[in-house]
Amino acid sequence: MSEDGNFRVDVVVVGAGISGLEAARMLQEAGLEVVVLEAHHRVGGRLLTRTLEDGSTFDLGGQWVGPDMPRVSRLIEQLGLHTYDQHDSGRIDLAAQPLSTMDKLVQAEWEWVKAKLDVLVERVNLERPSLTPDAAELDVRSVEEWKRENLDSPYLRNLFDQIIRTEYTIEPKDFSVLNLLYSLKSAGGFEGILGLERGNETWRVQEGLGTLCERMAQSLGERVRTNCQVYEIQHGEKGVTIVAEGLIVQAEAVILAIPPTQAIRIDFDPVLPRRRTRLMQRLEMGAVIKCFALYDRPFWRERPVNPVDPDKLIFDDTIDATPATGKHPALVAFIGGDDAVLWSDKPPAIRRRAVLEDLALVFGEEALYPTLYFDHDWLTEPFIGGGDACYAPPGVMSAGFEELRSSIGRIHWAGTETAVRYYGYVEGALEAGERAAKEVIRAGSGRPKARG
Repeated sequence: MSEDGNFRVDVVVVGAGISGLEAARMLQEAGLEVVVLEAHHRVGGRLLTRTLEDGSTFDLGGQWVGPDMPRVSRLIEQLGLHTYDQHDSGRIDLAAQPLSTMDKLVQAEWEWVKAKLDVLVERVNLERPSLTPDAAELDVRSVEEWKRENLDSPYLRNLFDQIIRTEYTIEPKDFSVLNLLYSLKSAGGFEGILGLERGNETWRVQEGLGTLCERMAQSLGERVRTNCQVYEIQHGEKGVTIVAEGLIVQAEAVILAIPPTQAIRIDFDPVLPRRRTRLMQRLEMGAVIKCFALYDRPFWRERPVNPVDPDKLIFDDTIDATPATGKHPALVAFIGGDDAVLWSDKPPAIRRRAVLEDLALVFGEEALYPTLYFDHDWLTEPFIGGGDACYAPPGVMSAGFEELRSSIGRIHWAGTETAVRYYGYVEGALEAGERAAKEVIRAGSGRPKARG
């Protein structure tokens, strides 16, 4: 690999999140020469771990692993990391307010809505969501509209909103019913996304999920280049040329492993098909701020949660975030959707005070006095711009959403938005990286050639 800023490899991967790094690892194992170009100063993308001086870790981005996630579980074992059980305390959502505490009519209404969702979810075509029965009708309706048509109880409407903002970091009005059903089926159904027993929030990684990316990048060595934003991709029958910060790289193929909302910032020559560009332009990235409060002891495990309407809180969900060592007992609170956008513009000190005051409403006055507080605003991430994933406003899902994973000549696509299973999750990002790498290998476009 040349040091003069102009060189050739077999494959370029754009984006050093877990999807891009997985694709690069597979290509390297197949004997191909690969380089990963990352615009940010760090690897990891939507995975980021903060490590305190004593080694305690806190995941500022993705943080959970479920029992039905074989790829990420296998990778954790391969890289020598360790999982531990999520402590199911400190919650304000359905896990802390079981159906048995609700009015019998409200319970019946909730069970009916879940049953209706289950029926609709079962009909979704994961490979081609546009072929789902009544896809067009389901796609033109927002989740907000569906909620108002199917839920009468104000309590359940608020609970539904809270679940949507927590799980998808977007408002019910901002994405379609078809997108919701697709994401539910992709991630194991309604119970799976709720993170209840044996759900998708079963385990955490002792060393932090972000450590996965750091170790993957270490195995790739100098093939990973950070602070290297890609500006232009020239592509044709003879190969691709990548114009990036301080680099011009020629290759046989390129894999884009970045959010679609970021891919449209790159100039393509020739331009991508108009339908594909329009699709990516119409997607929206979720919005989330993760707020951590660390304490001397886990007092929230000692007393019941105060009954507070979640709609009156700055955050939608909290849960125990204590590290595996038990040091620094902690709560993490999630500000999602429109509230995240609103509070992103507030001064950090004001946001801190508001979060702590609301934690005190739920858990008592002791929550006002953490030993350490920090938060991470994913809207300020320059090459992500929100989190956790991109979602489809009404009318977009049935207009070719599955095409996000379709190659365009020598351009291939990864990232969690292109996954079939666990779209929006780390497991989905790994699936997508694996698929994109296999596409390159099968196409032979990344086959090593004699260079002179």
